[in-house]
Amino acid sequence: MRVLWFSVTPSLFNPYSNTHNGGGWIASLEQIVRGMPEIELGVSFYFRTDCGVYENDGVKYYTLPNDSRGTLAKWWKPEKTEERVARYLKIIDDFKPDIIQIFGSENDFGLICDKTDVPVVIHIQGSMPPYHNALFPIGMNSYDFIFGSGLKLNRRIIGLRSDRAFRRKADREVAIFKSCHHFMGRTEWDHNLVRLFNPDASYYHCEEALRDSFISSDKKWCGSANGKVKIISVISNPWYKGADLILKTAQLLSRHTDLDIEWNIFGVSDIGFYERKYGIKAVDVNVNVRGAVDKDTLVNELCSSTCYVHSSYIDNSPNSLCEAQYLGVPAIATNVGGISSLVEDGKTGLLFPANDPYTLAAIIKHTVTDNHAKMQYLSENEKSIAIARHNPQKISDNLLLIYQSIINRHNETHKLVSLKSDVIAV
Repeated sequence: MRVLWFSVTPSLFNPYSNTHNGGGWIASLEQIVRGMPEIELGVSFYFRTDCGVYENDGVKYYTLPNDSRGTLAKWWKPEKTEERVARYLKIIDDFKPDIIQIFGSENDFGLICDKTDVPVVIHIQGSMPPYHNALFPIGMNSYDFIFGSGLKLNRRIIGLRSDRAFRRKADREVAIFKSCHHFMGRTEWDHNLVRLFNPDASYYHCEEALRDSFISSDKKWCGSANGKVKIISVISNPWYKGADLILKTAQLLSRHTDLDIEWNIFGVSDIGFYERKYGIKAVDVNVNVRGAVDKDTLVNELCSSTCYVHSSYIDNSPNSLCEAQYLGVPAIATNVGGISSLVEDGKTGLLFPANDPYTLAAIIKHTVTDNHAKMQYLSENEKSIAIARHNPQKISDNLLLIYQSIINRHNETHKLVSLKSDVIAV
């Protein structure tokens, strides 16, 4: 079976190109697929300015050239969609896949769905329409990127364009949803999106692969020492990831409790914009911005923390949360998007409403610090369900079944169309 991926990252061609703590779940899934003798894999992705075809460990990589122009040039004269789609179709013609898997419905890879006879399945990641709905935290809008301080020029331009860009991409994504016949996801949230935009499409459940440092680690959560409440969060740059919520919650804990708190944020290196916007200095509320670190360091930091807090205002199934659960770190998360498919409140973690620093502060004060038995209970349940959920062999078996099912359905559909054509011709 020849399988062609269109990926948003270079996967194992360059597994460290994803700066969000190195590597990524697509690279982890490729590691699984490489061990499946039934599959010949091709992977296509945008990569710097290179453009070519490479083979490594039995995988054929098609590198697409990144637009290396500056932000203003891209905004003034964007690359034509037709040219990009033509590149994708040329790769399909060269690799001749039996099935195509696209990672993400929000990118323009999905525009090939109605332009190829090869069956296509879109593996849903996030989704622009609901992300646009939760784009800015409370009290923020586009004017902040004109008058606010603490942002580099490129982030300021991105912020000014965010609302318009998200709206345009959301419209494109809905069109892609309607043009594709097969989707792959792992939460009730992304399943509902398929049912809303394309109720006739088929939907397949497939869990995400975790990075090997977590799967193979013999380290598990043991909590912080010396009575310190050590909180950890792993976020990225988008405005909806909740850096503001962390600052607000830390300020409440600083003002209204006597807890000895240390809150470490990984994945970003600067939250100065949020500090100025909300008038809360990270250093004053015991928040440390630690930037991106290697996977092994992150494992150690998670295992020695009191709890993990996922602060995002919208998300599907964030791997950072899954990784914390896999290690047994008691997880507290906003009840948004697909999070409730990962966290059963009170059993495999704790949920709180989005934009509610008061409830989050209360949970940290009264459950995290005062109920050690509850924390142990959450930890054990999390480990059990996460180990089963992210089992590499289970993912491998399920993925092969999904591919074969889609190919079979596609072939049956083509047979029916052919038979109808023959009847009409007669």
